[in-house]
Amino acid sequence: MAGRFSFSVPERRNASDPWFRLGTLDVTTTVLVVLACVASMFLWAISREAWDYLVLRPDDVRAGELWRVGTWPLANQPGLWPVLTLAIFWYFGREIEGLLGRTRFAVMLVLLSVIPGFVGTALDIVDFSLASVELAVFLVFVAEYPFARFFFGIPGWVIGAVIVGIQVLQYLGYRETERIILLFVTIAVAGLTARSMGLAQSLPWIPKIPYPGGGGGSRRRRQRARRGSGRGDVIDGPWGATSRPSSARSGLPQPPPAHDDTRDQAELDLLLDKISANGMDGLTPDEKRRLNELSKRLRNRR
Repeated sequence: MAGRFSFSVPERRNASDPWFRLGTLDVTTTVLVVLACVASMFLWAISREAWDYLVLRPDDVRAGELWRVGTWPLANQPGLWPVLTLAIFWYFGREIEGLLGRTRFAVMLVLLSVIPGFVGTALDIVDFSLASVELAVFLVFVAEYPFARFFFGIPGWVIGAVIVGIQVLQYLGYRETERIILLFVTIAVAGLTARSMGLAQSLPWIPKIPYPGGGGGSRRRRQRARRGSGRGDVIDGPWGATSRPSSARSGLPQPPPAHDDTRDQAELDLLLDKISANGMDGLTPDEKRRLNELSKRLRNRR
């Protein structure tokens, strides 16, 4: 149990509710987008003229072909990098969809397509491929789990910052300043949408626009968490209200509790057991923040 705090990227074990099923395949929003992108690769090979109707072409949009502002991320050409992009989107997309639910994640993807699509039209940018939407979804994941460990133990927020920095340098080198504007518009849309849906709580400086239905995650998941606990606390532990001394409940000022390795490890083990049983969806936002705090604290002590 001693090394369990050193896990890296959380793995969601409970799948999001699918829209429908194809045999044994649960077709969620993430899977639906990936399937559409794969189909566009076959369409590119069969008929490039038909494939071109998916591409964002500002002149055609101004001529009335408004669907292009929403279909351009689905227009993908066959190749190693597009396939890698789809794989990254599938992995991180299903994680975010697990937190938001299929409908909210679909709304997020529509906003990440349509708003940059109109901005790209205004900037006279021809665009296609899922790459920018995939980057936005990855950044939302990083905002939700900033200290998740990737390769070589590098935290997620560092990876996100490096990727965005490299992208900006490339655009500067090609003198494509309008694409830098579009990149930051896409990132802004991702951040605002994530905050409005209850994610990215570690970034309070991002404005939170009211979203119908309140914070992130489906209402059914929150209700299941409450029913599973039997009371207000989702997980019993030293942080729960039932374990506080009576003086703390009375509102009297208390000295900060003395956190030692044993207590922190026990608390972290309970959270990890909850993830093993119910996936990341089973944790409340406060428990997710606590998970990051405990992981960071125990790493710093070693």
